[in-house]
Amino acid sequence: MKITLKKINYFTLLIFLAILDKTIAQDAHFSQALNFPMLINPAYSGAFDGQTRALLSVRNQNLTVPNSAFSGVYNTFGASIDQKIFQDFTDQNTWSIGAMALSDYAGSGTLATNQLLIHSAYSLAMDRYSQSFISIGAQVGVTNRRLFSNDLLYASQVREFEFDPRLPNLEPFINEGSEFAFMLNLGALYQQQIGDKVVSQVGFSLYNINNPRQFFFTNSKENIYARMNISGGLLFKLDDFSQIYPSVIFMKQGNFSSTNIGMSYMYSLNDDITLIAGLRTRLNDAFIAVAGLKYNQFQATVSYDVTTSGLSKANNSIGALELNLSYILGKSTESYGNDKLYCPGI
Repeated sequence: MKITLKKINYFTLLIFLAILDKTIAQDAHFSQALNFPMLINPAYSGAFDGQTRALLSVRNQNLTVPNSAFSGVYNTFGASIDQKIFQDFTDQNTWSIGAMALSDYAGSGTLATNQLLIHSAYSLAMDRYSQSFISIGAQVGVTNRRLFSNDLLYASQVREFEFDPRLPNLEPFINEGSEFAFMLNLGALYQQQIGDKVVSQVGFSLYNINNPRQFFFTNSKENIYARMNISGGLLFKLDDFSQIYPSVIFMKQGNFSSTNIGMSYMYSLNDDITLIAGLRTRLNDAFIAVAGLKYNQFQATVSYDVTTSGLSKANNSIGALELNLSYILGKSTESYGNDKLYCPGI
């Protein structure tokens, strides 16, 4: 069997994975960050108007690379659910519990990361008029990183310019390239009403506080860096039908940092239908256009990333496509002012 260009690409991918093991992989994230808030701050648990919230996010990282349905070259899937509890006893405060699952695939599914976490948050009113709230949240769970080494080719398996899969790869993998680790994430969120038409919100969180072990080779010593997230925004109510929400999300993990800045606009056509539009940018990386529709308790938003980084030369500025779906069940029984800001999204 002759060595083809496709096989050479596999060798390149292996080199990339070796570098990745030394430089520490970064956490997966979505462009519609606040539409899947459990990846930003566990204090967002329960931040919605209702009793139960279900979220689903799907991201295709690069449309120029061929993908399969569930384990494509660069795909990310996220799902979460949170439920308010003891509402008869918490008055204007909120206590919630929930769970989140995340799957991230890279390199034709060769590198897979799967996470399962449970979260809880408590939101406490800071004054009798429910104009300011502070929320504290936590997430705990497990993460698994798996390297499907059988999908790769190794130099030790090439003999006289032919590939022989029966030959050993001679790589010192730990647990056959599959590693489990415990995760701990903590966060806080503060909200303050400013006058009659403005509400501010700022949050801070730390993910991977325990620096979970996530490497594949016996001679590796690096763990996943803790990730710091700072988010904030101002909700302006323009009139009875429309509002805007400029916001910023800053993330730093090891030597990597990302700043996501943008604005969303919401316009209510009637009591049932609200139109959503947004424009964001990840500085030095991409512009993000967002459009969506909210019908009663159901909301769907789709976004498209236009690459502006050096990667644009390789993908012709064609970036990522992302879909977010959310559904809220039941009506909240909390006692609070009508101006309480939930998770504004986008």
